[in-house]
Amino acid sequence: MSTSAESLMRNSAYLAAVAEKKIEEYSGVMPLYEKRTLAQNLGELLVQAKEQGVRKSDVVVKSGLRHNPDAPVNALGEYCLLPKSKSRRTKEPRLCAHPLPYLRLALAAADLMEMAPHDAIIRLTEGSNAFSAQDAIDEEFFSPAQAVWRLLKAKLAVIAERYRLKQFFQDAYTVSAVYGEDIFKPNTWEQDSIGVSTSYWPTVYLCTIIRSSASARLTVHNTNVEVGGQVHAVEQVFLTLGWHASGWIVGYLEFLPGLAVQSIDLKNRSPLFDLHVSGETFTKGGIGDIGFMIDDGGSIKVPDGPSGDWPYRLRSRKRFESLTPQLLASTFIGTTLIATPNEVLSEDIDTSAVLSPPDSPLAMLEAQLLGRQPNWPNREIPCFLDALEKDVVSLKTSFQQWRQSCRERGGLTRSDSHLRFLSGTSEAIMLPI
Repeated sequence: MSTSAESLMRNSAYLAAVAEKKIEEYSGVMPLYEKRTLAQNLGELLVQAKEQGVRKSDVVVKSGLRHNPDAPVNALGEYCLLPKSKSRRTKEPRLCAHPLPYLRLALAAADLMEMAPHDAIIRLTEGSNAFSAQDAIDEEFFSPAQAVWRLLKAKLAVIAERYRLKQFFQDAYTVSAVYGEDIFKPNTWEQDSIGVSTSYWPTVYLCTIIRSSASARLTVHNTNVEVGGQVHAVEQVFLTLGWHASGWIVGYLEFLPGLAVQSIDLKNRSPLFDLHVSGETFTKGGIGDIGFMIDDGGSIKVPDGPSGDWPYRLRSRKRFESLTPQLLASTFIGTTLIATPNEVLSEDIDTSAVLSPPDSPLAMLEAQLLGRQPNWPNREIPCFLDALEKDVVSLKTSFQQWRQSCRERGGLTRSDSHLRFLSGTSEAIMLPI
């Protein structure tokens, strides 16, 4: 097992231990949205178990929960919500209000599937406010974030199924493929032994958000011009489709930290960015031909870059975070965008009929998912998922072409180079010693 894979496993085990402790220590009655979250996640686990030949009745018996020996599967009515396509239920079940039975069933299913227990716990608590490893957030923000998360997760699942991404990821992983990581060979596929690479994970740049700001005096180099302005600690945000070592598709947000300077007094000047810094604290500095000095002896800290060694991006300080409602809320609620080229979240989109807080980046994200358009005619705003799909097609197509090219070169080698080598070896064997 590679060092990167071991790091991922340790991280997953830690997150699962945090979630498991929260479940075991929980007292009281779960709100409806928590019950539904656990029940839906458990339902997805049971569907996966059935696909591997595990019967739901065996899961119930394995869990040790009270059940009718003649029909153990009936006990799942209190704990499980199956996808509509997999369920015969005609009315909503009365779900159990305590989290521990859901955990016991998830662990039983994992054991029968030979899935790691920590993977099952993470799957069970995905999207939960009370039981995931992230700190719980105010329900006022969690509720709309969870709604957007479910919508986004469903649409990402459609893309993954449409393009058979699991098979693509598995094939690329099997041959240790990397894409575009050689600066001397841009946009090419190669074989490497770095362990776990994410270079072939489809991604789309969403926007750049401002994490903090400070007033500053800005100076244009080689001039006497000095104006007021602001220095921003920023993060570029990317939506990425990757996969988990246990074989399921995972949505991520990737963050690239940096610094920006901006002044309305400098005409025809767009914000300038330095995306080669992370974690540093600045009192003064420069970006491009603009120098800055934070006012009143203040400072500004750039967000931290990645921690650990997985997932892997060559020549980058990008930080990966698994897509959760808490992450959507902290990224897109209470934050402001700064204009950059190629961003796909548009402030011009109609956000009047969404659940998210008005004028928040999350509202823009939700509006695109719902297909909203601007209020004025003759303008169309495509969804950011369209750009993600284009990257999926580009990566898959180029990977398949590369693999086909490798096979063809291998065939020519066997009929030419290999034969010449064998012929020379045969002649050498026949020479006297």
